[in-house]
Amino acid sequence: MKLPALLMKTALACACLAFAAASSAQIATNRGPVKLIVGYPAGGSADVQARTLSDKLAAELGTTVVVDNRTGAGGQIAADYVRNAAPDGLTVLLANMHMMVMLPLTSKTVRYDAVKDFKAVGRIASFYEGIAVPAALPAKDVKQWLEIARTDPKKASYGVPAPGSVAQFIGYRLGTEAKADLVAAPYRGAAPLVQDLLGDQIAAGITPIADLVAYQQSGKLKVLAVNGAKRSALLPDVPTLKELGQTHFDNLEWTGLFVPASTPQPVVEQLHKALGKALAANDVQERFAKLGFEAHPSTSTELTRLIEDDLKTWGPVVKASGFTSE
Repeated sequence: MKLPALLMKTALACACLAFAAASSAQIATNRGPVKLIVGYPAGGSADVQARTLSDKLAAELGTTVVVDNRTGAGGQIAADYVRNAAPDGLTVLLANMHMMVMLPLTSKTVRYDAVKDFKAVGRIASFYEGIAVPAALPAKDVKQWLEIARTDPKKASYGVPAPGSVAQFIGYRLGTEAKADLVAAPYRGAAPLVQDLLGDQIAAGITPIADLVAYQQSGKLKVLAVNGAKRSALLPDVPTLKELGQTHFDNLEWTGLFVPASTPQPVVEQLHKALGKALAANDVQERFAKLGFEAHPSTSTELTRLIEDDLKTWGPVVKASGFTSE
């Protein structure tokens, strides 16, 4: 056999093997259900997203998808579980910005690297943070609120739904730039924070707008601004911080799907395709909208870049604040 012919046959054989390997690198649906791991309790926003998507994902993947709540440490337990799972597509993490950005920046106990230890499948949804004050507070905009906080220490506290949350550092950055000594008051979730705002027990709060929309519409609270590059469809009359001259708050909070870092690319693409079809469903979009989320699919690369961008944005702010969860 002549050498060129031998090389040609060898190349064809290698190509066939590569194609076969790629073809076989799919989720082995005969090995059990896909587990969608959530780091928060049942009934919470992350859990609701997971359960809204599970049946749609199952239909696309051709297997059962079960939601597995592995709670604790702000989501670290769930992330560590998936990080160490078999890279076969059967264990998928539903994570949010807090788990993948804020925890690594604020906690010394985090053992995972959001970029190196996971492959992003794609973003699920985005959601806005709103700056709200009691109806009785004489502030019509963020500038007036910050001036009140600067001149009256009793009005300088702002509530946030969790310590080390992005809401806390939005407030910290706003206060620093306005030379107002704002003091973060962490709550255990948004509900008690909103109740204290309604009762005029705290001067301001920064929390996801899903908890604020009804009270803004009824006039019981005033939402002064939201983050993001454009206004929220839920609060079209409320300006963005960007409109008010604050250019550091374009990125919204988000949720996304992730798998272990060594998961084969064809498996990631299979999950990404299924996620895209699930998010395109009208009932999913309507359900998300009622909960204050916007279905916001992205590529794997786009989500990875978003994490890198968020880390660069909030890393210096967290460091300057001196905050640590320990």
